[in-house]
Amino acid sequence: MKRLLVAAIAALTLAVAAPAWGADVTLTGGATLAGDGTAKLVADVSNAATADDSSGVVLQLPASLKLSDVTQLSAEFNVTDDDCGAGSPRFQIQIGGKNMFVYLGPAGTFTGCAKNTWLSTGNLVGTSDACRVDTSQFAGGTQCSTWAAALTLLGSQTIEKISFVVDAGWNSATQTNPAFTDKEQTVLLRKVKVNTTTFVEPKTTEGGGGGGTKPNPSRMCKAERTHMGTPAFNELWGKNGNDSNAFGKCVSAMARGLSAPAAAHTAIMSASTSCKAKGLHGVKLGQCVAAHDNIAATRTEAQENGRHKKKK
Repeated sequence: MKRLLVAAIAALTLAVAAPAWGADVTLTGGATLAGDGTAKLVADVSNAATADDSSGVVLQLPASLKLSDVTQLSAEFNVTDDDCGAGSPRFQIQIGGKNMFVYLGPAGTFTGCAKNTWLSTGNLVGTSDACRVDTSQFAGGTQCSTWAAALTLLGSQTIEKISFVVDAGWNSATQTNPAFTDKEQTVLLRKVKVNTTTFVEPKTTEGGGGGGTKPNPSRMCKAERTHMGTPAFNELWGKNGNDSNAFGKCVSAMARGLSAPAAAHTAIMSASTSCKAKGLHGVKLGQCVAAHDNIAATRTEAQENGRHKKKK
């Protein structure tokens, strides 16, 4: 009953305020729209009597849209409590009453999202990340798939709806991820894009906080340093003799030197997760991240020296 009431109230609100949020959306579970134009999605199972165990933002799409018609699928999201993981947050594409999932977060583990940082998914259409796409609900599908494989399986079929879903509050310390000790997951959402249509479009503000359109360079750099450790971070970003200027170089690059800082940050975090999974740490971890994040600004000194030698 609670969810029905929330959905009904959300529908009434959107009928009046839709122009402020971009294209029309419908809210489910514990999802709300904030005054700054962002959506807040909460999965909270800490109290069985009052909890919403999932939240969703359902996008209003053309009736005839097929999976093969989708050329852009992206969003910016901010995990404020506690992490991504357990298949959440994700895009959920409903076809024939079944769901195709597109998981968010660093490739490989889809966990370890920087906290309190706006992250860009980049365009997920065409992603070749192993296991980012899940088509296991469909005959011939698999839990570990890619966009190309999903197109082969479902490309000609009509999409019934696309949702952005958060539902991992259950994933407490008694399960698999100790980050969820409070049995709650909260994710902010903005700038959801399907083809040329933008949903949950925030008001433009400076500073990169709340609903602003600019990411916070200092916060992203701190998240990277925390995720990979100071020695690896210094090796990745430092440019002087002892790499003591690493943090300043990172902030400078994120603020002015990169055309898409949020996407770059996501790439760095993803590369870091993959390199850590190989057992690397310290300087070798930093070198591995620099070699795999495809960002020129993060070349280590050794890589820069090697590049210059090849040019001679």
